[in-house]
Amino acid sequence: ATIRAATLRLIPLDPEPVRVGGKAVRGELELRPGSAAVVIVNVVNLEEYLRGVVPAEMGPRSFPNLDALKAQAVAARTYAVAHLGEHAAEGYDLCDSQACQVYEGAGAEHPLTDRAVRETAGEIVTFQGRPIDAMYHSTCAGHTEDAVALFPQRAQPYLAGVPCRGERVLSAGTQAPTGPWLGSL
Repeated sequence: ATIRAATLRLIPLDPEPVRVGGKAVRGELELRPGSAAVVIVNVVNLEEYLRGVVPAEMGPRSFPNLDALKAQAVAARTYAVAHLGEHAAEGYDLCDSQACQVYEGAGAEHPLTDRAVRETAGEIVTFQGRPIDAMYHSTCAGHTEDAVALFPQRAQPYLAGVPCRGERVLSAGTQAPTGPWLGSL
């Protein structure tokens, strides 16, 4: 059979995740013609989307603290709300990479991050009545930068550089290295 349409929506008959390439996803799939191949868009509600983002951005095995994961859930939700439609020209709202937020789909889901998403459902951070541009990062080198230095078009008073605690001090061999650049956690 031949189907001619601008888009084709596939709706799974059961709630189990569907595999697309190497990724298991929930929700519906929309197939669109692309310049080189078919573009597959995962159509999923915000809270289900976050179940695949929060563990990918802040792994519950490395950071098993529920409150930290709740903060990540709120930041990720806020970022998503603030950036909805940013990729409308490409036919979707958000990409699934570090350029937006890493979305690993159902394969990344974890009970602790699912709980963090559920317990913060609908919560976002606002500034002057609008969702903030909740930019976040995975590592800190002692001090963050004012966002305007890297993203002039995204300058906001709440995106000011601040001191931050280093991740972890790693030692090699039997003696821990010392020096003014090492701090304690």
